[in-house]
Amino acid sequence: MSTDHFSDFAPNKTPFKPLIASRDGLNFTYESLHDRVPHILTDIINGYYTAIQDYDGPNKELAAAEGKQITSQLSKLKHEMVTDKPLSPLEDDGLGDTQAWNDWLQRFFPGGTWYSTPFLTWETYMYRRIAAIFRTSKHWNTFDFFFAKKEATFKASKAAVAKLCKRVDELTNECLADIKNTTKLHVTFIELLQASLWGNQTDLSMFPDLDSARIEEMQARISSGENNAKIVANDGEKIWEIVSTLQGGRVDIVLDNSGFELLQDVLLAHWLVKVGYAKNVVFHPKRVPWYVSDVTNEDFHWLVDSMRNPHFVDGADVSSDDKKALQAMGEQWSKYLADGVWSLQDELYWTGPYGYRYLPTEGKAVWEDLTKSDIVMFKGDLNYRKLIYDLEWPHATPFVAAIGPIADAPNAPAIVALRTSKCDTVVGVANEKSTSLAATEPDWMVSGKYGMIQLSPGRWQKH
Repeated sequence: MSTDHFSDFAPNKTPFKPLIASRDGLNFTYESLHDRVPHILTDIINGYYTAIQDYDGPNKELAAAEGKQITSQLSKLKHEMVTDKPLSPLEDDGLGDTQAWNDWLQRFFPGGTWYSTPFLTWETYMYRRIAAIFRTSKHWNTFDFFFAKKEATFKASKAAVAKLCKRVDELTNECLADIKNTTKLHVTFIELLQASLWGNQTDLSMFPDLDSARIEEMQARISSGENNAKIVANDGEKIWEIVSTLQGGRVDIVLDNSGFELLQDVLLAHWLVKVGYAKNVVFHPKRVPWYVSDVTNEDFHWLVDSMRNPHFVDGADVSSDDKKALQAMGEQWSKYLADGVWSLQDELYWTGPYGYRYLPTEGKAVWEDLTKSDIVMFKGDLNYRKLIYDLEWPHATPFVAAIGPIADAPNAPAIVALRTSKCDTVVGVANEKSTSLAATEPDWMVSGKYGMIQLSPGRWQKH
């Protein structure tokens, strides 16, 4: 089959094999279903048990009784997973997408079990079902079962956060002082773009036991640029060619992880607005807790409020200048949100069953709004997988070909993928490169050590 373009295929009739957890134990999909994801479910159950014990709100006894019921439902879900039961229909939790989910499962994977359905299907289904379990309760329907871990992970690196904000503040001021210096603007954009990419390494669904020392180490590598030699597909310069032509444009960022990655995304947005390339930035978080550390609306506001809080860095080795820069940025971001310069749109499509190639047909309203943007950045591994679909793609398949309909749809925006690879599906990587990496690091596609910055120029192709 030609790899020039893939404009039309169904979720159950794909041009290449989907990633499925075969029982031979030799692939990452199997390891995820057999070990990694059940471990995540166990963590949710254990963490939720602690939350039940600590609950001190109204109707404590009723909340505790309901908590036991939820724990039982979570345990049942885990049992279904490890014993390879069929994916059962979702219970209607009022979110608004239950029927779409159930219709999709029945249409494309009727009777499908955990080990027989594609990785992208069962993993996404699991997080949606967890959300439904909590949302159908009375006392726990707004409980973010991942928040404590997200908060603790971010707070563990307060000093590094403050230093990073101070550095970006200085870079921004240098650019503003010499705004016609296109070389300075160019270099700064590439640095911030790459920092946004590498922030994706702090993914709690892949690395649930990140401690403060490891986070500090990751942050140091990002700041030093040490990681950049591991960008295996890099369209950064082509992206700059588009950004550099913008004058008060619109940039959208489909978010991935909260905490340090979100901070890197927000800092990039801060710079784009300050130097005038963007007039508006639209952030797209998840409406429900998702993939452990994915950003919700509440996570976004928590980050901004934390930056503004003068006591956020208490107990950390933070200079007064770093602290001032941190607070000033927090105040600026709060104003951006209040004034509509920045906005949050948590469309249900991001937690729905369809990949992003189906946006023009299954997410018409979302897609119509995205076409008003100049550049749409998709952050992280899951968004990348939903862009290209979870298949055994030939690695050299062009990114533009893999994303199909949204690449050449009328008035398509530029689409950018910033992803550190944590799943064995990839496109846009030269055969020589992937062969060389496979020979020296067989797990290069799943380790999170290698990154991709990829572009579909959309309507900008005509410029």
